[in-house]
Amino acid sequence: MESIVRVVRFIALPFGYLVFVVAIAALSLAAWLLGDRHELGFFSGRLAQAVWRYPEVTRRGVQIAWLAWAVMLVIALSPVDPLATRWDEVVLGAIGFVAAWRRLFGERRVGR
Repeated sequence: MESIVRVVRFIALPFGYLVFVVAIAALSLAAWLLGDRHELGFFSGRLAQAVWRYPEVTRRGVQIAWLAWAVMLVIALSPVDPLATRWDEVVLGAIGFVAAWRRLFGERRVGR
């Protein structure tokens, strides 16, 4: 029974990290869309900032998100691409470019 739990945990853990990063990104997006004047925008912005402030909490999730992005890009570029269009490569490339741009040239926060 314990070995089954370990296998399930090994399979589910990366998805948990990925969902965690997506949830924090959704909080950040809600804060950006609603703004500080809206109560939900104010609250979600402060909550997202509080979580992003601790890299030891978010580091593993961000690593898994980059790994998932890389796997999707490799699949999109391979001949076995499930979509016949080139838009999946364009969208994935744009997501990677925006993330890298914000990481390299985004505003620096105090305490980082």
